[in-house]
Amino acid sequence: MHRISPLTLAGAVLCAAAVTACNSRDTAAPPKPEQYTASLSGSNETTPPALIIGATGSATITVNGHDLAWTLTTANFASGTTAPGSSSTTLPAHIHVGAAGVSGGIVVPLSATVNGTTSGTATVVDSVLTHLRAGDAYVNVHTAARPSGEIRGQLTRVQ
Repeated sequence: MHRISPLTLAGAVLCAAAVTACNSRDTAAPPKPEQYTASLSGSNETTPPALIIGATGSATITVNGHDLAWTLTTANFASGTTAPGSSSTTLPAHIHVGAAGVSGGIVVPLSATVNGTTSGTATVVDSVLTHLRAGDAYVNVHTAARPSGEIRGQLTRVQ
């Protein structure tokens, strides 16, 4: 009868564990995309006085890892509305850091079409994701009449 030494048995167990570890696959599902929305209006602006105008908008932001996809729709802008410093009807828009009622810095550039829909993508860093998740981010659309912002909406997570 063959007798197995404790050292041989220990080596066999270690080899088996190593093979199992090398062959195991990460079966964790990737994180689900996060979705945020905002309703934009002039009354949400912080630059005095807050605007009560007819222009409105909506933003949908989808985050998948560090990839951000956005859709921005505007409506009811007055005829002749243009971007600051130009005659373009493609308006600068941004995601800013800031709680409701607080102005903040730009973290993601976007664009908006006067009375239309615009979409795009961006890659964002962890700090942007942190602000989004904390509710400390908003979308702002700028015009020649209001370069600091004509309509604004706080981003809130919906999924």
